[in-house]
Amino acid sequence: MNGWNQKKFLHHWRKKHLKTRWLIAALVIFCGLSLYFLRQNNLKMVALREQVVKADAANTGVAEALEALNQDVFHHMNTKIVRPVELVNTYNLQAKAVIEAANTTSDRNIYSEATAACERRGIPLTSIAQCIANYALANNPGVGPKAVQLPDKNRFIYSFATPLWTPDLAGLSLLIAGILLIWLALRLIEYILVRVVIRHRLKNNF
Repeated sequence: MNGWNQKKFLHHWRKKHLKTRWLIAALVIFCGLSLYFLRQNNLKMVALREQVVKADAANTGVAEALEALNQDVFHHMNTKIVRPVELVNTYNLQAKAVIEAANTTSDRNIYSEATAACERRGIPLTSIAQCIANYALANNPGVGPKAVQLPDKNRFIYSFATPLWTPDLAGLSLLIAGILLIWLALRLIEYILVRVVIRHRLKNNF
């Protein structure tokens, strides 16, 4: 009986040995595919984010670029945008319109003066609108404090939510890899249990 148990065990696992190797090979392949497609998703997100920046700088097609980025991030994994997208140029243009509208002095271009002064001070582009507004208030008597109400910056900052899993190539490859990993884990547990049972039977001589 002991020999029969041992032979049956060995025969059972020799039959499964090749299948297990197939599972391991498939797991390696799908893990590689998952990494590849996840990277491709990220690279596409970066390219679309750059398109938004370019559209903002050119002041054209901003809404379309934002929508394309939003759709890509929402429908693909690994597309998280760490820093919110800021439409700096669009904001500055609207701030410029507000400041120029408040400028009641016709013999000078207070906006150009303010821009030059702020640039000489090394004010970054993200803060230059406020610097220009402050300059206009301080240097142009025709501009009243209530006349310069800069746009809300929050309307020009965009954050995007990335799903944990999506049914795209990356998501499906990752799902299959997960199933294969669970399958192999269950097979390992089965192997261990069979060995425990056989040892128990050998120990008790049945």
